[in-house]
Amino acid sequence: MRYPTEGILPKNETEAARFVAANPEWDGRGTTVAILDTGVDPGAPGMQVTTHGLPKIAALIDCTGSGDVPCTVVVEPTVHTAADGTSVRTLKGLSGRTLTLGNWPCPSNKFRLGIKHSAYLFPATLVARLQKLTPDSLSSSRNPSPGYKERKEKLAIAQHALVTEAETDALALDASADKSDDAVLAKADRKDRLDALKDMFKNYEDPGIIADCVVFHDGNTWRAAIDFSETGDLTAATPLASYSEEHQFLRLGDDSMLNYSVNIYDDGEMLSIVTLAGSHGTHVAAITAAHYPEDPQLNGVAPGAQIVSLKIGDTRLGSMETGAGLTRAAIELARLNIDLANISYGEAAAIPNVGRFIELLKDDVINKKGCIVVASGGNEGPALTTVGAPGGTASAVIGVGAYVSHSMMDAEYAMLDKVQERPYTWSSRGPTLDGDLGVDIFAPGAAITSVPQYTIQRSQLMNGTSMSSPNCCGCLALLVSALKASSIPYSPYLVKAAIQATGKSIGDPFDIRFVQVEKAWKFLSETAKGYVPSSLFYDISVLNRDNARGVYLRDVVETSEVQHLTVQVNPIFPRKDEPSQNHAKLAMEVRVVLRSSERWISTPDFLLFNSSGRSFNILVDPSNLKPGLHYGTITGHDSDRPDIGPLFKIPITVCKPDQVASAPSEAPCYVKYESLRFGPGDIHRRFVHVPLGANFAELTVRSESRQTPARFIVHMLQLHPQTRYAKLEREFAFSLNSPGSGVAGEESVYKKDFAVLPNATIEVCLAQFWSSLDPSTVSVELKFHGLLASFSGTANAGTSVTLGSGGDLQYINPGSHGFTRVDVAAPVRNEELVPSVSLDTLRKTIRPASATISPLKSRDVLPDSRQLHQLVLTFPIKLQEGTSITPRFPRMNDMLYDSSIENFGLYIFDANKKPVMFRDIYAKPVKVAEGTYAVHVQVVSRSLDVLDKLQTMPLVLDASVSKSVSLPLYATLADCISGGAGTFKRKSLARGQRTVFWIGDAAASALPKDAKPGDLLIGKMDVTSAKVDGTLNGVAYIVPPEAKKDTSAEVSLAGEKEEPKPEGVQVKEAVRDLEISWLKKLTSDAERDYLLAKLEAEYPTHLPLLKQKLELLMDRADKTPAGESVAETLSASIVEAANRILHIIDESQVARYFGVQHDVALGGEKQRAEKKEMESQRELVAYAYRSKATAYRNLYDAGVKAGTDTAEILPLFDAALAKHAQWISAPPTNDGHYLLLWAWRGRLRGHYGTVLKHLNKYIGEAKNAANEESAKGPWKAALEMRAAVLNELGWTLWVEYEAKWKALKFPASHASF
Repeated sequence: MRYPTEGILPKNETEAARFVAANPEWDGRGTTVAILDTGVDPGAPGMQVTTHGLPKIAALIDCTGSGDVPCTVVVEPTVHTAADGTSVRTLKGLSGRTLTLGNWPCPSNKFRLGIKHSAYLFPATLVARLQKLTPDSLSSSRNPSPGYKERKEKLAIAQHALVTEAETDALALDASADKSDDAVLAKADRKDRLDALKDMFKNYEDPGIIADCVVFHDGNTWRAAIDFSETGDLTAATPLASYSEEHQFLRLGDDSMLNYSVNIYDDGEMLSIVTLAGSHGTHVAAITAAHYPEDPQLNGVAPGAQIVSLKIGDTRLGSMETGAGLTRAAIELARLNIDLANISYGEAAAIPNVGRFIELLKDDVINKKGCIVVASGGNEGPALTTVGAPGGTASAVIGVGAYVSHSMMDAEYAMLDKVQERPYTWSSRGPTLDGDLGVDIFAPGAAITSVPQYTIQRSQLMNGTSMSSPNCCGCLALLVSALKASSIPYSPYLVKAAIQATGKSIGDPFDIRFVQVEKAWKFLSETAKGYVPSSLFYDISVLNRDNARGVYLRDVVETSEVQHLTVQVNPIFPRKDEPSQNHAKLAMEVRVVLRSSERWISTPDFLLFNSSGRSFNILVDPSNLKPGLHYGTITGHDSDRPDIGPLFKIPITVCKPDQVASAPSEAPCYVKYESLRFGPGDIHRRFVHVPLGANFAELTVRSESRQTPARFIVHMLQLHPQTRYAKLEREFAFSLNSPGSGVAGEESVYKKDFAVLPNATIEVCLAQFWSSLDPSTVSVELKFHGLLASFSGTANAGTSVTLGSGGDLQYINPGSHGFTRVDVAAPVRNEELVPSVSLDTLRKTIRPASATISPLKSRDVLPDSRQLHQLVLTFPIKLQEGTSITPRFPRMNDMLYDSSIENFGLYIFDANKKPVMFRDIYAKPVKVAEGTYAVHVQVVSRSLDVLDKLQTMPLVLDASVSKSVSLPLYATLADCISGGAGTFKRKSLARGQRTVFWIGDAAASALPKDAKPGDLLIGKMDVTSAKVDGTLNGVAYIVPPEAKKDTSAEVSLAGEKEEPKPEGVQVKEAVRDLEISWLKKLTSDAERDYLLAKLEAEYPTHLPLLKQKLELLMDRADKTPAGESVAETLSASIVEAANRILHIIDESQVARYFGVQHDVALGGEKQRAEKKEMESQRELVAYAYRSKATAYRNLYDAGVKAGTDTAEILPLFDAALAKHAQWISAPPTNDGHYLLLWAWRGRLRGHYGTVLKHLNKYIGEAKNAANEESAKGPWKAALEMRAAVLNELGWTLWVEYEAKWKALKFPASHASF
């Protein structure tokens, strides 16, 4: 049997194959199609050349910034003479590696340097594949990258040799008869070495590639060489120019098979490494335009078209699109004069047909440049109003739904039997919230075609409107190719009108058709040729429905009354603001015939229409319609050209709901639909008015006749103004089988409880999945429930009940009352009230610490030449314990295509500038350890006024609490006042009955450690024992001011008081303390030394002064340049300053004080002052000994370097360190400062294994890392010492490993957006 190849990438159904066979020169050649997606692989099959020999991919552009490499460091190379007499140029890369340059021309001899980590260059699926190449012991790596397998194998071999050597050494020592202390310590050290090796291998995490980047100008163009090999040898590297100049790309390695190219911007200051965020974009591009010279039957729809890849999927986010990616893509569409663009991306939007990206597409790309933009309608069906933006919501964009044909079933799905051709079950449906159709055309919604080489397969089956959109786009590329070749003028609106007027009817309830290329060509080349009105866009506004683009009625009142409406229709000319269009506007006058498709729609008969547009009144009377979906139109036709079809269309949709019984009965507020018959892909829609008092519902679906399992989807949706449909959406997929024996409980039944919005129509959409064979009979029951709660902090409130839908949160216990009254009613049916309040999230509001507005660069100049600017806000965060945090910005979250700004992005950095998380508009949690963090936020806009107003925008930070807080519930206010265990557990409410309970206060001991007065504890209040999908009552508890501690039972005596000092003495001491505080503030060393000498002369035994002096000396020692020894005189001064402190403090007295217990409360004021003084002296003693030990270490190192005798220094060091250990908490190695000194001594003794053991323990504790600042502190020093110890051991592989992770953990600057 012959394989049905024609169904692999469908072209027959759309007439595309026949059109190209008849017109081989009109196969897309002469057109350029932009693919806004995850990126296109230039090495993928079919992505090399067009049918007429041009490069298939004209440009590869990463619009997201995920591949950006700032190259602001400019250096000149050092020239060396090699052994063969040739000159070799080298320079030090930002990674620290020495880079050997190739013999590249560079007239300026200046090179720009950058550095890039591989984490943001590799698609998630590639990471997953590379992880599978690893041995189980290394499979936890999060950053696998090209060369990973080789690195792992090399590591395993080298590790085996090290372990073997360590085991041999340990066995040799064990066999020794030496029992001395040194021998015992040496044996322990060898064991520690072996353990350290095993632990490091066990905890190995591949750091990925840290690639040095070199950018230079060769006299003609900018080029970049990238050291992905990490060898530093660039002599054989191929310097790449921007892809569009030479169409060059390289591969990162044979294990990854990931190809990359580059673009260079802003005179070399920014290098963009272009890879892929996924396989999706390559598949999409192949559907549109792949060309297989060796096997043309595998070609895409328009194999002659060229491709421009505009990567909008951000690799840092998996593949999610961002505002920056979309905005830059629109800029490129206009700059490159693209003919067609495909967007197989989209998100839900709260408001249709608005947003900065939508405006850029409509005004600058489509209207001014004439680009035809095609986009996927979405895969969120089958319920109505599930189309996504931009494909389903933007008027100027052609939105495409997904259709499955018989040839696709044969070639792609390996089905046992064919089913009826139809739209896929999951394909999103219109209308939009404002009544527009949403989906404009259907096209084949699946294909088996090319995917990137990194997938190590030639092709793959994908389905979705992501596939139907590029198929349609390819069909339109054929038409544009023909129009250009025939010199026939066209506009995007004319082409859209052509496919809608000539599409094949598929029985869609909104009469959306299936694209037909040949018929559309006839319309364009004959019927509408030269007819200007067909080339215009007609803007529809229903004036008394908020300028909606159609009429959409679905709630109970509006579907029961006659609607008198006014419609405004305005023609929009291409390049409408250009004077050249004035002649066409002047000439336009059309005698329009208005027609209504349904008897319940009334319209005038005629309308004289010109370029200024017209308004007219219509009447929609749904009052006598039966419950269900009804659709009709008002169309406007040119009376002189009836063959053209409608110039404009006003869609009118009525979803008339069933009204459930509300009178007292056995089953009030209940509906049942019995014996619903289904075949594969069949959909039944029912619309139900949710009663005013209902806030959750119970769904039951029963199989009445079926013998084999079938997949069903129940999709329920309510609509609310300016709200994403997903907010009020419930979708459940399940399998139904045989109805069973007929005995109750044995049926195939699916049940679900879910939250609903009162007084709003809900669509209950039930569908048998398109590929589930055989017929089914199903019944659906919907039972509404209502337990409505209103909250108040006063004892007298509660006379009304809210709808339970006033907002996301109900505020309880506003701090000043200590209780909350909750009134609950059961207006729908008898209910069992089972309340509980649980709080699991701590919410803080934080204002920015800094705000900076600055212009962006060349990639961010809008088509109208306006420069975009960015606002960068920074927020400090300090966490007392590890938790999961979610940064929120309510003004920005959940708005992308409908956003009024160009971009929003968010980074979380740790204290060392290492990125912890990158996020976009969606607030998502991330787990972090205890410590200090910084949130950096970028807002991009063309409006400086907008950015200026956002400079104080707060961060709302949610943190999960380790243990949820439950609030007690009481039956009466008296019980609440008495406190104790809650007295309200449950209560049965008859229909219409109301009751009250009281929420008590949270115990102070139950509050999280980070909770401060004014913070919020977020959670929910359940009112039923049923497991309801969705939150009925979100609640927020305001953390009250901390209660004053009750000290009435404590005994605190005044005791002996110190005599007050004379005022003159107090003044003198205040002046002294002020002068001491200025010692560290003075910038002049001379002034500081003068003031210090003066104070020492006046107060030679004043400990705070001596402490300040010691700290100044230690700071000076810390600032000694790397590689240089601390001056011996400075070290001697430190020892002297420490000894002065130790001479003044009586250590034995301090030790005795802390050796016994002291009842300070009973001891009075003098004892409290004594305790404070003793604690201060204890800390100062510890610091003095630490400083002495540090000074002796520095003296020893300087002596060794100078070759002088150091024998007497080590005993002094050992004595100082031993004394230091006595004054800090045990074990002393938990203290980072002590550990570093102890480890230094251990290295001198050769106890490298024991030193490693303690360093690893300290470094591995997250709290030590999170609290560290980037340039100072013991944690970073411990990392550096570990690297030194590894180097001294000769463990080269682990030295290199440490060096790479150091570069990642301590970046020189914060990552750019």
